[in-house]
Amino acid sequence: MRGEASESGPGNFRAWWPWCVAVLFLLWQVDFQFAYGFFAESIQQEFRLTAFETAAISLAYLLAYGLMQLPAGLLLDRFGARQVLPIAAGFSILSVFLFSEAQGFWTLLGTRILAGGFMAFVFPGTGKIARSRLPARRFALAMAVADMCFGIGAISAVFIPALFEDTPWRVLMLGQALLGLALGVLLWVTLLFTKPVHAPSHEAGGIKHSIVDSLQRPLVRLGIGLYVWGAGLILGFGGYWNVKLQEACGCTAAEISTLELGLFSGLAMGMLVAGMLGGRVERLRGILRTSTTLTLVLITVTLWVSRTASTDQLLVLMVALGLLIGTCSLSFAVAGLGLPAGQAATVVAIVNAGGCLSGAILQALPIWLGEGNASFFTISVSYFGIAVFGAWVAWRIPRLTSPPETV
Repeated sequence: MRGEASESGPGNFRAWWPWCVAVLFLLWQVDFQFAYGFFAESIQQEFRLTAFETAAISLAYLLAYGLMQLPAGLLLDRFGARQVLPIAAGFSILSVFLFSEAQGFWTLLGTRILAGGFMAFVFPGTGKIARSRLPARRFALAMAVADMCFGIGAISAVFIPALFEDTPWRVLMLGQALLGLALGVLLWVTLLFTKPVHAPSHEAGGIKHSIVDSLQRPLVRLGIGLYVWGAGLILGFGGYWNVKLQEACGCTAAEISTLELGLFSGLAMGMLVAGMLGGRVERLRGILRTSTTLTLVLITVTLWVSRTASTDQLLVLMVALGLLIGTCSLSFAVAGLGLPAGQAATVVAIVNAGGCLSGAILQALPIWLGEGNASFFTISVSYFGIAVFGAWVAWRIPRLTSPPETV
C-alpha cells in the first residue's frame, strides 16, 4: 500500500523529481554525442584531419561509453547514485570544456574518450534512481522515457544546422559546458537533499554477484540480446544503410535526412508507448514477440521495395520500423527481473553496454566490408540477420510474473 501511495500527492513529486533531473542531464549528454556530426566537417578542415581520423573521434566516444558501462554500474550499485553521479557529471562537464579547447587530433580524441567514459555513468544512474525511488512497476516506463533521450537527441541533431548555422563549433561546445554546469549543480543539489522512497535492499550496500554470475541469469542474457537487436538496427539501419539507400533509389541527401528523422521519431514514440504498456510484467513477452516478428517482416519488405519505392512510401516504412524497434526499451525491464533490485545499475549497464557495442560494430561494419564500399545487398543482409536474431531472442522469453512490490 505504501508503494501505491507514492504515486500520488506530494510524495509522487518527491519520488519522480530526482529521476527527472537525471534525465535532463542525460539529454544534455546525448546532445553532445550527436552534435559532433554537425561540426565534424569544420573540425576536419580546421585540423586537416583525414576521413579516418574524423570518424575515429566519433567512434571513440561510443566505444569508451560502451566499455565503461559495466564499471559504472558496479560503482553506482556499490556506492549509490548520490555519491557517484555528481562526480561523474563533473568530469563529463570538464571533458566538454576541454574538447572546446582542443588543439589537435590527439586532444580531440582524448577528450572524446574522457567524455564517453564519464558520461557512461548517467544512463545506469537514471536506472539506479528509478529502481530505488519509484514503484517497481514504473521501472519499465522510467527506462523507456530515459531511453527516448537518444531518439530525441538524434532528432534534435537534424535541426542543429538550421539553428546554429553560423556559430563556431568551439562556441557551441563552450555553451554546452556551461549548460552542463548548471544541470550538474541542479543534479547534485537534488540528490543531496532527497532520499530514496524505498528502503535500501541488502544487496545495495555491496555487489556480491560478479558480472559472470549476472550473465548466467537467463533473463539478463535475454535482455542483452533484445537491446543488441534494437540498438544495432537503429544505429546501423538508420546510419550507413541510408547512404546505400541513397545510392540505390536516387534519393537526395535532404530526403535521406527526412527518412532518418522519421525513423528516430517513430523510435521515440515507440519507446514511450512500450513503457506505458510494459507496466505489467505479464505483457512484456507478448509485446516483444509481436514487435520483433513484425520488425523482421517490415525490414524484409523495406529491403525488397527500397529500390522502387517513393520517398513518401519509404518514410512510412521508417516511422513504422521506429515504432516497432522502440520496444527494445523494455529490455531493461526483462533483464531487471533476473537480478535483485539492489543491482539495478548493474543490470542497466550490462544491457546498455551490449547495445552500445552492437551499434558501434554495425556502424563500423561498412568499413570492414569492402573497405567502406560494401554493396547495398551486403549491408542489407547484415541488418536482416540482426532482425532474425531479435525475433529469435524474443520467442525464447519465458512466461513472466510480477515481483513483489518493495517499499
